[in-house]
Amino acid sequence: MKILKENMMRLKDNLILRKVANQYIIVPVGKRVQEITNMVYISSSAAYLWDFMKENEFTKEILVAKILEHYTGVTEDVASADIVKFLDTLKRNNILEPETGEPVVMGGSVRIKLQNKPEEK
Repeated sequence: MKILKENMMRLKDNLILRKVANQYIIVPVGKRVQEITNMVYISSSAAYLWDFMKENEFTKEILVAKILEHYTGVTEDVASADIVKFLDTLKRNNILEPETGEPVVMGGSVRIKLQNKPEEK
């Protein structure tokens, strides 16, 4: 399997994984608290990957291979689909470093107040 450097991803710094009441939660610390405002819960399988991801750059393919070597009875198709969902969750919650040229989404909230009710036609 050939891994291209431009396909490599990595987690942002200042994130820790905690197990609370049998659930795994990604917790921002320091400056990340301002960027990551959602509580992000992950599965035990994702927590297994987190230990690898926090120390290494990775691709979807590397994570799929990790799952296949760690768990029995999982097909590559199922593992790949699950990894895509996991990576999407991390991207949507600003946990992965952005790829070159990718827009950076900052956490927070916006309040919009509409002054006038639109006229009905």
